[in-house]
Amino acid sequence: MSVATPLISAADMQRRLAVLLLIVFIDLLGFGVLIPLIPFYAERLGLTPQWITLVISLHSLMQFVGAPILGRLSDRFGRRPVLALSMAGHIAAYGLLAFADNLTLLVASRLLSGLTSGNLSAAYAYVTDITPPERRADGLGKVSAAFALGFALGPAMGGWLAGGANPTEANLAQPAIAAAALSAISLLGILLFLPESHRRDAAARPTGTDAETSTRRALLRDTALALMILLALMVLCFAAMRESLLALWLHDRMASDTYDIGVVFTANGIVVAIVQFWFMGRLARRFGAMQTLRAGVVAYACSWLGLVLAPNLTWVIVATGFGAIGTALFGTSLQTLVSMRAVTSNRGAVMGLYQSNAALARFFGAALSGTLYGSLGQNAPFSIGAFMMIPALALTFFIAVELNRGGHRG
Repeated sequence: MSVATPLISAADMQRRLAVLLLIVFIDLLGFGVLIPLIPFYAERLGLTPQWITLVISLHSLMQFVGAPILGRLSDRFGRRPVLALSMAGHIAAYGLLAFADNLTLLVASRLLSGLTSGNLSAAYAYVTDITPPERRADGLGKVSAAFALGFALGPAMGGWLAGGANPTEANLAQPAIAAAALSAISLLGILLFLPESHRRDAAARPTGTDAETSTRRALLRDTALALMILLALMVLCFAAMRESLLALWLHDRMASDTYDIGVVFTANGIVVAIVQFWFMGRLARRFGAMQTLRAGVVAYACSWLGLVLAPNLTWVIVATGFGAIGTALFGTSLQTLVSMRAVTSNRGAVMGLYQSNAALARFFGAALSGTLYGSLGQNAPFSIGAFMMIPALALTFFIAVELNRGGHRG
């Protein structure tokens, strides 16, 4: 029997949301510290771009494995324990990275950070637990804004901690230690200040590989949900190519140092945070999640075309700004639509399934990006990504048909 949190007051909802936003921001600040630097940990070990992006993609591969399991565990034991477990895993992973002077430690760090990245699905499930459906896009947008703000400020902090020298000569231990410390602060915040939003009787449903497989198959029989996951696979694969290659691309094509790279990532994150925190809820209420989803796909296409044509760093910042708008609109809109396919008892599973498949898309995107980059040219991943947004946009119309046919559930 599922035991959902009783209806809470608007003031309590805002307080809980504020605490969650702060915890998420601090954790993602630590994650963001390492975003522009991870490729150079691998490059320092003498790896080629193909291998560098493969190492980067290991995080997403393990997130694909771990996210649905952690999602089901959050339905069974609550969101708070899963959030705490994720933070503890991040502390250990970043600690390994600080001393990663060989490939084994680097790979172990990426595997552990991905396996324990249940903070995404658990945080989104927490929001859907405490917000009514009409406020859900706004709540999800604010949590996504906290993620984005961490991504915005983290890279600048990482560039500062690493030093402004050539990335291959920078101090890479200091940013990893700082990231571990920030995740430790988030862990304390969860344990001390974040109340549980949902509990489930531990005996209510079995867990394990068979249960996860059964749950995944049952959810994928929902045609609308299956199409939304297909859309996520299509779009996020190419978004991951940009994310995994951008630091290397800036270094190779623009001769950018760690400071310049941090500036680009910071500008990108600030735009995502502004759109998600101040505009996402209003846009969703005025135009609907489906229209904002389509606008996100178009913004992604414009961003990747802009990078292909970019003659200088200023142009790159403008192009990544369009990508940031795409990230804000696409990610929040699709998560809102996905959450509407869930009921209280399986919300963690649905969000975990979505995050798992999103992670799979990022794995393939990051893993293939180095090969495209090395064999077809520096701009090839962006050119292909822009073209693939045409079928992605078409797919949104099929999703709308299925949603209109079946209605929303959450």
